[in-house]
Amino acid sequence: MEAEILKFICANQGAVDAEELMYNLFPGESTTEVISNQSKFALCSSNGQQRVVARTSLRLCRKKDCPGTCEGLHLCKNFLFSGSCHFLQRRGCSFPHVLNSDYNQRLLIEHELEGLSRAELCTLLLQSDNSMLPSVSPPTGVLCWLPVLFS
Repeated sequence: MEAEILKFICANQGAVDAEELMYNLFPGESTTEVISNQSKFALCSSNGQQRVVARTSLRLCRKKDCPGTCEGLHLCKNFLFSGSCHFLQRRGCSFPHVLNSDYNQRLLIEHELEGLSRAELCTLLLQSDNSMLPSVSPPTGVLCWLPVLFS
């Protein structure tokens, strides 16, 4: 049941209204017990409405020549994002471009993520691992810019 809920949430951009989840996926059943699994789901409130957000502890491996002892997916981040990698055509890419390798499949099964598409897995990993997001730096010459944005 968790795998179906996770797939539903990831297919809907990583978060759904709790009521919508209950109504569409398992009407009449208690999905609140399943979504209380804090390693896979987070409940948050937005404008008084509860949303369920999918998450995972699985990460991408960042080592270019990892021997396979890291417990992270061996996959190119560009390939994960778009299904292709522009580095392959230029100078080559150091990271694997095979999501369904034996190593990656073992990890996906361990984390119960084997049923997710590449796009759904991308959504899940992006919202679970802040290091996959691009860094944002303040505009040049602005020392204290956050209060300006939120005042």
